[in-house]
Amino acid sequence: MDTDTIFQRVWLLIFSIVLIASTQAAAQAGQLDPTFGQGGIATTDFGTQINSDFATASAVTIQPDGKIVVCGGAPGTNGFPNATVARYNTDGSPDKGFGNAGVTTILGQFELFTAIALQTDGKIVATGAGGESIDVVRFNSNGQLDSSFGTNGIAAFTGLGSSTSGIVVQPDDKILVGNGNQLIRFLPNGQPDLGFGSGGSARVAGYNPTALALLPNGRILVASSLVSSGFENPGFVTRYNSDGSLDASFGINGQLPVPGPATAMVLLNAGPFAGEFLVAGNLTTSVTGPVNGFEVSGYKGVGTVDARFGTNGGAVTPIPDFPAIATSGLGLQSSGDIVTSGTASASLTPNVFALARYTLAGRLDTTFGTGGIVTTSLPNTSQVFANGLAIQSDDKIVVIGNFTTSELHGQFDTGFKLVRYLGH
Repeated sequence: MDTDTIFQRVWLLIFSIVLIASTQAAAQAGQLDPTFGQGGIATTDFGTQINSDFATASAVTIQPDGKIVVCGGAPGTNGFPNATVARYNTDGSPDKGFGNAGVTTILGQFELFTAIALQTDGKIVATGAGGESIDVVRFNSNGQLDSSFGTNGIAAFTGLGSSTSGIVVQPDDKILVGNGNQLIRFLPNGQPDLGFGSGGSARVAGYNPTALALLPNGRILVASSLVSSGFENPGFVTRYNSDGSLDASFGINGQLPVPGPATAMVLLNAGPFAGEFLVAGNLTTSVTGPVNGFEVSGYKGVGTVDARFGTNGGAVTPIPDFPAIATSGLGLQSSGDIVTSGTASASLTPNVFALARYTLAGRLDTTFGTGGIVTTSLPNTSQVFANGLAIQSDDKIVVIGNFTTSELHGQFDTGFKLVRYLGH
């Protein structure tokens, strides 16, 4: 091999090392993940619609193999949505081995799924409300209804539901669902657990449960809100014993009021805050104007404010140029960093996906995005809503929601949007 060839190969090696190093240096937490979808954004398009029949992506979870499962509703043929679950590969492409080319829609199930969870055997459970029943649907890992659950895969509990809910699977495969004003427990076969609460259910403080969390000792935390005529609905966190009775050792007779609506909740499991929990919502940041911001508050396990978190127990973060925020997601990275997400809006401006990241002490993490904040405009849409968040095992952040395009002759396009961000 001559000297020129050796020189060229050494030069190419050095150039490659420098290029990789510079690319890695340029990557920053909060940036769109270029390996996901198209430049960090994946879309499931349900096509042109009429009659205000929008697609809605409500909640997201991550399987152990990294696949992403989203639930919500897809437009129907009669102007009503059908309950829908979609699954995506780790690169954001539809998982064609799931349902019908990645999507399972239950025709005639006129409701939105609003919460989703995974069982240890790979089955998927989702909940919503249809008519005068609160429903739980279980799917096999291939997206087909699990006929061994309830009636042909669907279990129902009498009661009026709400537009939000929470679901969690216990280690014994019993399923807890918060919906409407009830906390319900189902047996693994889909029948109500009559030994829980009164006839299978317990009363929820307020209304509109948004999140459930199962504690290691079997007790249950429920985040909910109270319908109010004010600008900010008050929120609650309620703790129950494993039999559905109120845990009077928590808060005030089992209940803890929280500022603003309690739209998301996460348990802390490490470090000096282990055993505590966080609640996210949105709060007016000034008494002189309707400027809203992300609100995250920290609580000790007994149901009292943790003054070590943020300022006197909480942090409020407005989004520059967007005076209104609707918080919808809260997650915890392996580093202990806390990520919240939601929809930021302003008059005469399309909505954007918004995120903020905090340290465990409740301070904005300035290494994330711009000063701890990220906003993402989604191209070729007229309106978007960010409705859920999940953290992958590699700390990448997945935010899901839905979009519509501008109406043209009474018609518009609609579908799901998934956005993935670098975690570090």
